Formats: sequence, C-alpha cells, structure tokens
Amino acid sequence: MRFLPMFALCFSLAACGFTPMYGSQGVGTSGSVVASLAQVDIRPIAERRGMVLRQQLTEKLRPSGLSGSRYDLQVRLAAQTQELGVRKDSTTSRANLILTANYTLWDGTARLSRDRVRAVVSYNILDDQYATIASERDAESRALRQISDEIRTRLAIYFERASKQQAAR
Repeated sequence: MRFLPMFALCFSLAACGFTPMYGSQGVGTSGSVVASLAQVDIRPIAERRGMVLRQQLTEKLRPSGLSGSRYDLQVRLAAQTQELGVRKDSTTSRANLILTANYTLWDGTARLSRDRVRAVVSYNILDDQYATIASERDAESRALRQISDEIRTRLAIYFERASKQQAAR
C-alpha cells in the first residue's frame, strides 16, 4: 500500500508523454540530443577566461572525448565589473562580476542558433590584496561554470526541438 502512490506517479508521468531530454530513449533516434552535443566543435575563445570557458564546454558537450564534428560553436565573452558597496573612507567593499557570452551555432555556413547568456556573481573586496584576488577568481570560476551550464542546456533544447521537428516530418 505504501508504494501505490509512487506507482501512480510513475504511470501518470509515462502517460503524459514525458521523455528525458538526455536519455537514450528520448525523441528521435537513440540519444539524438547527446549525439548532437558530442558533434559540436568549440572554436577558440579569446583571453584566459575564454580558454577556461572553452575547456568547460568541451567537457560538458563531449564527455567521452573527441568525435566527429558537424557543428561549430562560436562564443564571444565580455566582462564587466560593477562596484556596489562603499565604505566610509570611499573605498569599495563589494563588486559584481558580469560575464556575457554571445554564442552562435553553425552548421557549415548556415547559422542554426544564436543567443546571449549572462551571469552575475558577487565577491568581496577586502583589505588584503591577495584575498581580494582569490575572491575575484572564485567569482569568475562560478560565473564561467554558470555560463557553460546554460549554453549546454540551451543547445540541448535546440537539438531536442530540431529532432522533434525532424520526427514530425
């Protein structure tokens, strides 16, 4: 009797047409979203932040390593620092790091998708210069992780919708 509500929930999810986006039993061919993500080649991104973002995207899109490339992902990264808190001596005590990534997904010469992802993270500006640098680097790392997660999610949604459209034809 205790398991009856759990079984009812499982059957109701199956009846509503719920399918996992990343699963091998998803829409279209087996693992079409995962396979499409694995075929995305990330073009080099300028500066150190760009190199870190490219590495994170590569790990998230191609976790099993390199495979054939069908798509190109071009990312432009911009950073801005916004000072927030001001102490009595007119020095800043808190700041926001705003990273904006504009990305375009290409299939040869055709543009498939284009979007903008933005991450805003805060960090403390301390009296100790080393602690401030460590705090800023941690904020940068969190922002880059957020951006790479969001780009992966948006690409997965794009590929899932494209496979549904292709299956409907």
